[in-house]
Amino acid sequence: MLDPTHGADYTIWIVAALLYVSDAAKLLPPRQLLLVEAGRGRFAAAFSATPYTIAGRVLSFAPLLLPYRGVFVASWGSAWTDGARLRKALESIERLRSSLGGARVLGILGFALLFGVGPALTLWLGTTAAIIYTAAALYPTVLVAIAYLWWRRRALRLTTGRSVGLSLEILVCPAFLPNLVRKITALESIQTDGAQLLVATAAADVKTEFLSRLESRTEELIEETDPEDPAQADLRAYLATVRGAR
Repeated sequence: MLDPTHGADYTIWIVAALLYVSDAAKLLPPRQLLLVEAGRGRFAAAFSATPYTIAGRVLSFAPLLLPYRGVFVASWGSAWTDGARLRKALESIERLRSSLGGARVLGILGFALLFGVGPALTLWLGTTAAIIYTAAALYPTVLVAIAYLWWRRRALRLTTGRSVGLSLEILVCPAFLPNLVRKITALESIQTDGAQLLVATAAADVKTEFLSRLESRTEELIEETDPEDPAQADLRAYLATVRGAR
């Protein structure tokens, strides 16, 4: 059993966990959502009918225990596109997803080192030795991740500026490394309505639950909008589309 008096020995790993969680969090405008990879080309959504908001923005999290799952930021509330454009958008996303194998491995390795190996070595060898041994494995992993970003940046659709930014982030703060996949996917520009993408790919139970939450959120926005505002008519049309997708 862990001696409570030695809790301070784990401070560095607790701080790393807090940095990781804060980096995984997204503050989104009310009309945006997080599409989360759910395997086999499917999506789920980090989307609540009653979201927690900060300064008018919705707080959303990627799945913290699944660092290999990417997230895409997409808007909702716009007119749904036709089938051909929808397929084109899904194919584009799938090409990016298929290019993420190396990033997934590096993210999992960073997660395992920081939140598995580090605490385990602390229990076994003590804090100082654990930090040294973990850092000896973690920093080379970071350097490999940086090299990977530059080597694969075209396939990952990263501009030079974005590659520099991501490289500096994980070099300065290795606790961000487990979020590598999300950092890449969240930069992708999604032009199609996010709800339409989810409805087209999600499992039946996920789709049903999501549409129920989306209907509630849309109804709330309608109530908050001035009846004379043209946006209310757009929201009512969108609500009809959502109900028709059930």
